[in-house]
Amino acid sequence: MCHFNTLPAVAVFLILALSNSRAAIDEHGFPAKYPGTPYNGEPLKIPGTIQAAEYDIAPNGANNITFHYDGDSKQTDLRKSPDSIGLARCGNGHVSIDGKPENPNQIYVGWTQVGEWLRYSVKVGEAGTYVIGGKLSAGASDAKISFSFGPNINTGPIPIPTTAGHQPNVEVYHVWETLDNLAEVKLEPGTYLMTVKIEAAAGMNFAYFTFTKK
Repeated sequence: MCHFNTLPAVAVFLILALSNSRAAIDEHGFPAKYPGTPYNGEPLKIPGTIQAAEYDIAPNGANNITFHYDGDSKQTDLRKSPDSIGLARCGNGHVSIDGKPENPNQIYVGWTQVGEWLRYSVKVGEAGTYVIGGKLSAGASDAKISFSFGPNINTGPIPIPTTAGHQPNVEVYHVWETLDNLAEVKLEPGTYLMTVKIEAAAGMNFAYFTFTKK
């Protein structure tokens, strides 16, 4: 009679769970059978400028696929798909830290929350170290965001300076600053799923992110 060593059912479950968790996201950041699609039909290009409001399209506006947000997604005139979360247009009440009027038609991601994230399909054209910049506003002094391109490429939390107090009589969240050197990231050519996450302090606004080869 042959005897086979068998594992208890609980042990088998744990092994499968760990295996699935490791395989859930590939080296370029894509979850298994990722149903999100690039906003403009093809990945956004790096180097280049990535509009914050052009995160991947989520099927039926579903949460936790192309974004994580503590609230409802909806259809607005600011985005072609029914998954708008905290989007707004600058209008005439937004200025730079120098007091210059901002483009009133600029669409931005606002009302951000700690733990919120957005995913963007991006295509890196050539290998290199890229400097990350952005146009944003922040009302809190301890704000932080991060960028990741899979499990092994992550900027870690990046401090974002407050724009509070730069312009008297202008709402703090409506004062914008352009930062050219938030962090650096080394990338190989290929298509990635970039995740931008709010690590600390709610209430930031994002217009766009830039990636410049060093």
